[in-house]
Amino acid sequence: MSELIDDVLTAHGGAQRWKSVSTITARGRIGGLLPTRFAGNKLASFTAEVHVAARRTVLHDFPQAGNRAVFEEGDVRIETRDGEPLASRIDPRSAFFGRSGIRRNVRWDPLDTAYFAGYALWNYLTAPLLLGRADIAVTEGEPWQESGQRWWRRLHATFPEQIDTHCRRQTFYVDPAGLIRRHDFVAEPVGRWAAASLYCDDHREFDGLVFPVRRRVLPRGPRGRVFPGPTLLALDFDEIETED
Repeated sequence: MSELIDDVLTAHGGAQRWKSVSTITARGRIGGLLPTRFAGNKLASFTAEVHVAARRTVLHDFPQAGNRAVFEEGDVRIETRDGEPLASRIDPRSAFFGRSGIRRNVRWDPLDTAYFAGYALWNYLTAPLLLGRADIAVTEGEPWQESGQRWWRRLHATFPEQIDTHCRRQTFYVDPAGLIRRHDFVAEPVGRWAAASLYCDDHREFDGLVFPVRRRVLPRGPRGRVFPGPTLLALDFDEIETED
């Protein structure tokens, strides 16, 4: 299994290059059905600064220009550009469930949005290095043929409680070139029913690392069947920079 993960890392720029990076800054655009729940500027145009080892994401100019949202080690806060605190929430994930989760079926507040976008972008931008963590159990599943294409290999990943992510068990699909092309999960903060597949396309190199700059989340039904619509989330990266 470690050999397959090494192959995936090599296809995305190499393990040594990935391990040298401390910060990934991405500028891009978010659209689709899910952002209608988002508060603030809805991240239609965003700049996100992901700290690889610290599980920290900074969303600049969110929920409005001059402020920023910070997801850090499972908690979330909003502050001024100078770091003056404006609002915060400890254990924000719990707010998506139970009675407090009823409102979140329709509308999220800025801290909800910052939590979801913060952990999701941290997960998306640190993969595939993420899969090599010692606290994530990864096994290889049966191959999968995607829409008549060549067979893709599947990696089943089980995440520990301390990592904020969509759900504990997720599946990554790897094409013959070693590139991650599909990512299955249940977006639990959206709903325990929210089974989805994230398709990764248009892989490009930035500072020696390879990222898919076009990502689309589609609903997933039984037996891994993915429906053509609606597009739950459209994520496009225009520019990615890294810092060692």
